[in-house]
Amino acid sequence: MKRMMKLLVFGALMMAIGMMITLWIHEGITASKADQVLAKVGNFVITQADLDEMMNKFKALRKDRPYSPEEKKELLDSIVKQVLIVQEAEKLKLDRNPAIDTKLKMAKIEILMREYVTTVVEPKVQVTDKDVEDYISQTPDLIPKETVTLKEIVVKTEPEAREVMNELKKGTNFSTLAAQKSIAPSKVHGGRLGTPISKGRIPKELEAVAFKLKVGEYSDPIKTENGFTILFLEDKKVRSKKEMDDLMEKVKVRIEQLLKSRKIEEVMEKKVEDLTKNTKIEKYYDKIQ
Repeated sequence: MKRMMKLLVFGALMMAIGMMITLWIHEGITASKADQVLAKVGNFVITQADLDEMMNKFKALRKDRPYSPEEKKELLDSIVKQVLIVQEAEKLKLDRNPAIDTKLKMAKIEILMREYVTTVVEPKVQVTDKDVEDYISQTPDLIPKETVTLKEIVVKTEPEAREVMNELKKGTNFSTLAAQKSIAPSKVHGGRLGTPISKGRIPKELEAVAFKLKVGEYSDPIKTENGFTILFLEDKKVRSKKEMDDLMEKVKVRIEQLLKSRKIEEVMEKKVEDLTKNTKIEKYYDKIQ
């Protein structure tokens, strides 16, 4: 239910824009707000309010970068072109296609859903500093202070592990041995375990060894459920207090957005629950094709 709610609330941007143009013509939405007329396409009027609405659709993508006068003209030209095509489609009676009515109905649901969230729900949802701090306290490893970059060689038996250790002691390259001997998927990357790893990301028996290694050092064989693992510490990073503080400020913004989104979902779920109690709803699951 929550996933479906998200899809309805934050639906596809471009589809919404195209459907909005069609809804303007199909239902005369622009007539609801008196405004400066910017263009006329036949009898269809495009106002400043219409242009503003279209610009708002791209607000997030532009990261609040203001439109230049030339860009506004180009966007108005784009609206005019779309209206021309929609009018031509109506002349061909494409708007009478039942499939179009369905798309218009779903577009209207999506647009009004977002408008309800934006104008009714979101203004009432508040995320306090305490909310953010509580989230941080419940997620102590949110910003790891220490990370390691590791390579591994995984073999099935202890004799195989001893053989690998003998080769390493002779000076054989760890990545070469990983490619030749390891049974782990990482062998194709010379045993490298992707991105830097923080505590809590790998099995405890490996973590206990990995964070004690020195850069350039390999471990003794470690017994795991997959066999025996030999680790090599390629790199280690320890963030300074300033780095931690700077990252935390950025993370707090993301946490606030996350918590606000969750609260909006909760409010919407509660609203749907209340509306369901007072609305006759019939569902025919057996007829779904």
